[in-house]
Amino acid sequence: MKKRISYECLLVNGPVKEKVKYKEIGDHYEVKGVHHISFEVEGKPMHIQYDDTHVHLVNDQSVLHFNKDMRVPNKYTLPYGVVELHTKVISLEYREGTMKFIYELYDQEHLVTKAYMMVHYSDIDEEGLPS
Repeated sequence: MKKRISYECLLVNGPVKEKVKYKEIGDHYEVKGVHHISFEVEGKPMHIQYDDTHVHLVNDQSVLHFNKDMRVPNKYTLPYGVVELHTKVISLEYREGTMKFIYELYDQEHLVTKAYMMVHYSDIDEEGLPS
């Protein structure tokens, strides 16, 4: 069933802060305790997959993997090439309709970005309005 997806992420890189917000129509489903949220932003696919300990973020060609119990090395695709980043989960919580996720990205041992993400999904009625 289609859902109204609200995605917000505050990216903190030293003194620089960038806020990203999307409100889109997309999908949410759960299979064996794993949640899947997908939607498009300007024609590019976004997919968030999570459970109690793992998160996978896909933004077009860029993919990040997270494990709550350890830092995870990733090859992250940027417009100018591929970089190696390590991901670290600070907190991950979810309840029906909302996922809150705080994580850090490292280049080697140097903190590059701290991200505060919240994703909320809700049902849509027949006229396309939240129910």
